[in-house]
Amino acid sequence: MKLSVSRFLAGVAAALGYVVLAAGASAATVVVNGFEAPSSPVAGAWYAADVRDNGTASVVDLTGMGGDLESNQPLPNGAAMLTTGMANNDKAEVATYADYGDATTVLNTALFGFDYYKQTVAGGNAFAAPSFKIGILAQGGTGDNYGQLVFEPNWNQPGGGSQAPPADAWQSVSIDANTGAGADPSGGWFWTGGFELPNGAGGPPIRSLAEWATAFATADPTDFANARVVSLAMGVGTYNQGQIGYFDNVSIDIPGGLATTFDFQAIPEPTSAVLAAAGCLLTGMRRRK
Repeated sequence: MKLSVSRFLAGVAAALGYVVLAAGASAATVVVNGFEAPSSPVAGAWYAADVRDNGTASVVDLTGMGGDLESNQPLPNGAAMLTTGMANNDKAEVATYADYGDATTVLNTALFGFDYYKQTVAGGNAFAAPSFKIGILAQGGTGDNYGQLVFEPNWNQPGGGSQAPPADAWQSVSIDANTGAGADPSGGWFWTGGFELPNGAGGPPIRSLAEWATAFATADPTDFANARVVSLAMGVGTYNQGQIGYFDNVSIDIPGGLATTFDFQAIPEPTSAVLAAAGCLLTGMRRRK
């Protein structure tokens, strides 16, 4: 089931004032064992925001996977996994929402990060990989008061332009306000539309966070003055066929404010020894009865 935008915005509005950590608090690590249902997400929890058709989203244990996927995982022993089939409409996006702070401040000062792994799939879209999204909302705005900034790995490779990201090896991404600014060949972010700026439809203009903050304030100064960063998301969008992607170590760090890292860890299956011990315990209880 897909969470409607209106329901998502209603949930965000109800959660405004909630933050993962209070301003000035030390960094925290939040362990995520799975994704909540999309019908009634809770602020601060990760949920299956938009998983369509043959798309899947899960948290998996990488133990025994082998290769770089297991040996170089950023936060052992698990990661989130997103997959799509070969249909254009397949999609897998997960998200968490909270009031992360004033949008102007966050876009100009925050540090973001994540690690991702793109697995080679025969016939899959070579340019696709897990992308990172920031949701921005102005409560009580004109109706053009919500959108997402999207950081897609293909736009953020050396040399500029859109290039296929590396496959079959973990990649670490660190982002500040000026990543992708001006002539920086490493790329930046595109916009899904809002605050009087059009949807980039997955492409240019590609700008840094600071450049987007200036663009929003210029195009829609009234709404953007009240805008808040309200969500973080990871996803593989439509028209990104044949994907198996992993991500972990998603972080947000606002100087002098909140700092949170999300560690995606599957709940391990009981080992044979644990199951045997549980069986002995139950047998003993029956005998005593």
